Amino acid sequence: RRPPQRMQGSYRVAGPRIRAGMHRAARLAAMVAFSMCVVSLPCSEALSLPGGGGNPFAKAVAAFQGLLKRNQPERPPQLSEVRNKFEMDKGKLFKIRDHMLFEMQDGLTQGSTSPMLMLPTHITSLPSGKEKGTYLALDLGGTNFRVLRVVLDGNGKCQVESKKWTVPMELLTAPGEDLFAFLAKCVAEVAPETIGAAEAVPMGFTFSFPVEQSAINVGKLVTWVKGFKNSGVEGEDVVALLNAALKKENVSADVKALINDTPGTLLAGALKEPKAACGLILGTGTNLCFIDKVSRIAKLQKPKPFHRLPSVATWCVPPYVGPSEEHVVNTEWGGFDSGKETKALPMTKYDCFLDSKSSNPKEHLYEKMISGMYLGEIARLVCMDLIAAGVLFHGQATEPFITTYGFETADMSAIEASSSIKDVQAILRNKFSVEAPTDADCTTVKDICSIVSTRAARLTAAGIAAVAVRLNKEKDMVVAVDGSVFEKYPKFQDKMRQALKEILGADMGVRFIAASDGSGVGAALAAAY
Repeated sequence: RRPPQRMQGSYRVAGPRIRAGMHRAARLAAMVAFSMCVVSLPCSEALSLPGGGGNPFAKAVAAFQGLLKRNQPERPPQLSEVRNKFEMDKGKLFKIRDHMLFEMQDGLTQGSTSPMLMLPTHITSLPSGKEKGTYLALDLGGTNFRVLRVVLDGNGKCQVESKKWTVPMELLTAPGEDLFAFLAKCVAEVAPETIGAAEAVPMGFTFSFPVEQSAINVGKLVTWVKGFKNSGVEGEDVVALLNAALKKENVSADVKALINDTPGTLLAGALKEPKAACGLILGTGTNLCFIDKVSRIAKLQKPKPFHRLPSVATWCVPPYVGPSEEHVVNTEWGGFDSGKETKALPMTKYDCFLDSKSSNPKEHLYEKMISGMYLGEIARLVCMDLIAAGVLFHGQATEPFITTYGFETADMSAIEASSSIKDVQAILRNKFSVEAPTDADCTTVKDICSIVSTRAARLTAAGIAAVAVRLNKEKDMVVAVDGSVFEKYPKFQDKMRQALKEILGADMGVRFIAASDGSGVGAALAAAY
């Protein structure tokens, strides 16, 4: 018999019985594959094989896709409307990048009213790795507070011991004196040897809120964010408030450095990677800092001395750049595009409602669209909208969905990470008291989580792209990152990288390095200068 002839990636096989047998085998294989893994495979992921309609395996794929389509839960039409509202196409990304560049430059000028505060940090260099000694570090990054004991070995490495507390909800709005008393008691618990000690222990204080600093260990709180609203703190030196609280507890400590968690992350990242240029926080809140030339930062430059009769010497004097060439700038980018009217951020009705009910309306709008404190609430509002329309949970809302912030970003993460409808059903039943969630309910909730997190990742990427353009580092920029959203949220990093490629080009060189515990180690490094 003639050997089979190779044609277009398939084989021509003689004999109708053999061909019929292959068709049946292929369809059976498709059925088996469907029964094993259909639940977790999105219907949109098309499969194809060469050979056209005559290829039995192509027919098997068609049968497989048909089974998927028939068994995939149907999405409500309202979900498409939600997807369109949250979509971040390239046009929107470029608009955000360009407007952030404008607000950054505006914020770096004297007398600026930019919502991006662009605050000097009084950090003028990055770690050398030769820092040595034992330091205490305090980290108030939001709802979590940590006290750390950091030992720097002088060889670029460190040993860290730490303990964490959750700040009680009632302290978020209590008088400032009560909040700092709580912090001091935690320090006394971790370092009892400091109580009544003759020699003060050097300490770094990571205070993750907008602060206007006049020195490395002096800083006045500009405004509370992240749900804090303690009286008697805004406009005051937070180091002085902490020292007063420590004194009441008889704790002997010397606050050498006050830093934001974002510069702290940059310092810790630079200890690992000397090329680090930015520090990024993506957790409960969000912020970014970068190191730049002082000559490019107008608000850091002192005016040249006035001469009634200029001499040749004064004509040749360059702009005054101060005692250092570089300076770490805390952008406070959570406030980007905030105010009465946004110019670039595509806010939905859900964003507007969340903002109106927040403790700081019209402020920190960018943070409210991308940080872990708010993503779950945005997803909850979308779910409630679909529940009210009767297309989710048969129109019945359980207590967690009715409760403000009852759906957390950690819940979103767990749902998106789930590999099957059964896993989502278990979460909805056990955590949210939904008695009998249908397959359609589960896929809809998972889609909502994906829509909200995808927008957040792309919005974040647009901001990072703006910084890369400003620093002229589109092809090579290292970003040190800390925060639960970056570290734990499924596919968030991949979505950021994809958006960065769309904005900066496929050959973009933005790289991320994890600086876990950066805010704690960073505070110790700042105190070691």
